Formats: sequence, structure tokens, C-alpha cells
Amino acid sequence: MGYLPQPEVPKHKARLEAMMLDLASLRSVREFADSFKTKKLPLHILICNAAVCTQPWRLTEDGLESTFQICHLGHFLLVQCLQEVLQRSAPARVVVVSSESHRFTDLLDQCGKVDLAVLSPPQKDYWSMLAYNRAKLCNLLFSNELHRRLSLHGVTCNAVHPGNMMYTAIHRSWWLMTLFFTLARPFTKSMSSRF
Repeated sequence: MGYLPQPEVPKHKARLEAMMLDLASLRSVREFADSFKTKKLPLHILICNAAVCTQPWRLTEDGLESTFQICHLGHFLLVQCLQEVLQRSAPARVVVVSSESHRFTDLLDQCGKVDLAVLSPPQKDYWSMLAYNRAKLCNLLFSNELHRRLSLHGVTCNAVHPGNMMYTAIHRSWWLMTLFFTLARPFTKSMSSRF
């Protein structure tokens, strides 16, 4: 029995370039998308992952409640601005990181109609966890609709719940959530856990 030499695998030199954007600024999102487009690069995967939770009520420079804009609207605008690039780059994928917490809210008023006022509520009607849940429900609805519209063009879209794998400080603004995460920690996996 002879030894067959393995063919050499070509080595690729990957290049990484960081580009910053602020999801709390729609202007920043548009500038980021314009800057990316000038590079004439393909875009095969776009992961919409940034989020804030349990934040005090505040308005962004665009006059919108910050949790809704950072967790959902900023990503929505980013994908819309880069939609043509994604289609030209097909096959491409958009991954929207949502949360199981979307199950604990809805967007309907008492008559069963979508109440857009709940997405960016005034301070007197604001509850941080509910704002987060609503934004995550919007993520899920957006992902489904985006997949319906773009899958025919070679762009798939998935929404994922990341689970409670890693400890993050997303809840740092509310002591009750910090306590909950601390108590739940022994029952969750970490990145160092063996699967």
C-alpha cells in the first residue's frame, strides 16, 4: 500500500477591517452603509446582533425611544440600505439575533390592530423589559418578511435566539435582572463548557 501525498491547500490571506456605526443614530447607519457600498465589496453574511436591555428611558437624536431604535430600527435600516448589495452578492444570508422574550408581548391594541405607538412610547408608558421584548418581536417579524421577499433573489434570512450560553452585561442597568441572571447562571452553559 503506497502513500498518496495530499494536495497542498492554497493559503488565503484574509483581511479584516473594522467599520463603526451607532445604531442609536439613523444618520450613522446610513453613513456606514454608504461607506460600505463605496468599497465595492460583496456581502455574503450580515449579522444583526447589537442590543440593549433594561435601559432607562431616553430618546435618540432621531426622537425615538432608544431600546426600540438600537435593538430593531437601526438593524432594519441597515439591512434596507444594504439590500441591493446582498442581492448582488447572492448567495447571501442575513441573521437577526432575536430573543425568546419576544413571546412575552404583542404589538396589538385592544381592538386587535397593530399599535405603532407602543414601539416608541413616551416616558410615562415606558417599561424597559417590555420595550426590549417588543423590539425582539419586531426582529422576528422583520426576519420572516425579509426572507419571504429576498429568498427568491438568493438571500436567506434567519432569526435566532442565542440562548443563555454566555454571560453578558446586557442587563447591567437593572438590579432585578442582574439577580435573575446570577441565579440562573449555574444552570446555563458557558463557552468553556464541554458539549
